[in-house]
Amino acid sequence: MSAGEERAARNEALFREFNERVERLAGAVVLDRIRFVCECGDLECVERVDLTRAAYEDVRGDPTRFVVAPGHENPEIERAVVRGEGYLVVEKVEHAAQVATEHDPRA
Repeated sequence: MSAGEERAARNEALFREFNERVERLAGAVVLDRIRFVCECGDLECVERVDLTRAAYEDVRGDPTRFVVAPGHENPEIERAVVRGEGYLVVEKVEHAAQVATEHDPRA
């Protein structure tokens, strides 16, 4: 894994931690859908993705999975495994999967 790929994997883990906080805050309010930040590796990304709480929990059930805006997937370190309405779920591969697992806030 290159230094750039390592940085992208760490950035994605940072966005995942932010979304964990968003979900906790949204827990006090009953919402059909919650707006999360795109968990791609681009620190300048401002895209948002809307998911149901159940869909978000499905993503968080696997520490190698992240939710990104369509077109934000990085085939060098991940593959798309679910296509939802306005979002993709990607799964990290190889070293990126190890980085994601090591930085899982739910572990």
